[in-house]
Amino acid sequence: MAKIDQAAPKKDEPVPGSNHTDKIKSQILEKIGRPPRLHHVEVCRHHNDNYRVNIWEKLESTEDSAYSTRVQIGSSYYLKVSDSGEIIRSNPPLTKGKFSD
Repeated sequence: MAKIDQAAPKKDEPVPGSNHTDKIKSQILEKIGRPPRLHHVEVCRHHNDNYRVNIWEKLESTEDSAYSTRVQIGSSYYLKVSDSGEIIRSNPPLTKGKFSD
């Protein structure tokens, strides 16, 4: 097989198809606040720079679930993200300070 030389992307240029998961997580938590029972933030990449973000929250423990953690999706957002990872649009809109004290 012949080896094909490919130029490495420059550091300042966005990489096509790059993953902005960490940047999206931090923007989401900055805009809505940190839920009091946050379990984790799930970021799933779809097509054309669209992402689904689910905010998973722990449920309050009950007597029968003392040894296991039950979680549920507390909030879910469908995002359009720029090449640099900035959130352009959100459905539903990100409510500023939704979980702020």
